[in-house]
Amino acid sequence: MKKIAFNIAVTGCLFLAAGCNKMLDIKDPVNSVTTREVFETDEQAATALNGMYSYLISGGELEVASGSLGTDLYSAGAITIATGHSADELYSPSLNGDYQYYFETASKITLSNPGYSDKIWRTAYKGIFNANAIIEGVNASTSKELTAAFRKRLLGEALAVRAMSYFYLVNLFEKIPLALTIDFNVLQRLPSANPADVYRQIISDLEEASGYLSEGYDGNNVERIRINKWYVKAMLARVYLFAKDYEKAFRNASEVIGQTQLFQLENLDNVFTTGSREVIFQLKQTNISYARGNATPEGYFFTGKFLTPLLMNAFETGDNRKTAWVSPITATPTRPAGFTPAKYKINFNNYEVGGFRSQYYVVMRLAEMFLVRAEANMLGGAANKNSAIDDLNEIRKRAGLTVLPYTLTAQEVTAAIAQERRIELFAEWGHRWLDLKRTNKASEVLFRISYKQPWNQHQLLYPVPPEEILWDNNLSQNEGYN
Repeated sequence: MKKIAFNIAVTGCLFLAAGCNKMLDIKDPVNSVTTREVFETDEQAATALNGMYSYLISGGELEVASGSLGTDLYSAGAITIATGHSADELYSPSLNGDYQYYFETASKITLSNPGYSDKIWRTAYKGIFNANAIIEGVNASTSKELTAAFRKRLLGEALAVRAMSYFYLVNLFEKIPLALTIDFNVLQRLPSANPADVYRQIISDLEEASGYLSEGYDGNNVERIRINKWYVKAMLARVYLFAKDYEKAFRNASEVIGQTQLFQLENLDNVFTTGSREVIFQLKQTNISYARGNATPEGYFFTGKFLTPLLMNAFETGDNRKTAWVSPITATPTRPAGFTPAKYKINFNNYEVGGFRSQYYVVMRLAEMFLVRAEANMLGGAANKNSAIDDLNEIRKRAGLTVLPYTLTAQEVTAAIAQERRIELFAEWGHRWLDLKRTNKASEVLFRISYKQPWNQHQLLYPVPPEEILWDNNLSQNEGYN
């Protein structure tokens, strides 16, 4: 927890690791947030809120200095690209030890060679620290100039960011500390939490946030770049699915799908655009040089990354997603031909510093809600097979595929859900890796991939960074890492 509690706080701009030049010059101790100077007025508190979002997409000093925002920052591509290689989505045709993601690809992550897992841990906890600072600052503030309405917004958005961060941490690492404060003295003694307790906290945060947030996209959120109630509901649908509370997963997904005045499935070319009505929440990247201009982090860093033959062969004949969301890689004397993700069209080859941003980085979109509802429908106590098929067919029709018939068996529908999740959500936020794990299919699938042998079950979790355990001996390491 050392990097969580201390290194973030001493950045010189209190708790936010981005936008320091716009922060107030605060002289109080670095391990506290002062209500007098940060949460005195709506305007001042808005600076803190903006900084929380800025960190998620643009990082802080360490990420900027590395020049690799998309691979070093959990919320701007690191999860997608690391887990895509850990799963069966991304790989290197050469498979040599010099490959950037060799340890994830070959399932050879160790404490001395952790791949990108330590960066995911560090930056996710920075996001949590930023959210905790806002939550504590709002709750401690007695200023009448911090209005009740803005207090709710601050709390709701910060709680949602904290929940999002913990969702990925508990699924990728499992043995994680549950930090709900910025108090240094508390953080340095936290034990590894029970994953069930982490899930309870995630759900509690999201349910509380739901009561605070707006249902619309207006004001400074017309571009859907701020969290509102519907992102929280969508996240609850996903979390309840993972927690096997299928009735609540179904209900929350249905609430989002039912907001037809706000959300609709877009044609494939428009899904990831700034004006997409399929988007529930997206992050707006800066268009300056260190952040790769007008490209999204994934758009930039996915350029030239190879999709596996396993994934390419999983597309059905006539699936328009293969045409719209995949680009060919031309062979060279040192590189074979292949295919690369192309959901984001502005990439390494065509980005412009200061250029128009036609796409933002999508965090959550409507298509996932149809897939969540279909799966929750099949796994719930009163399964409705035909309704699940209807939801799948909404996705399939958009992809140009024939609709599935009601004559499918329950087993066939379950397999179709897994197939649609694999294809619709490929190379997005680690969906494939998390799906393989939660459905207990990971070892079965990955054991058959030659370059991941010898397969070891413990590779399904990433290692807790050893320096965290050295600093806080109440933390424990995941099995298989010693």
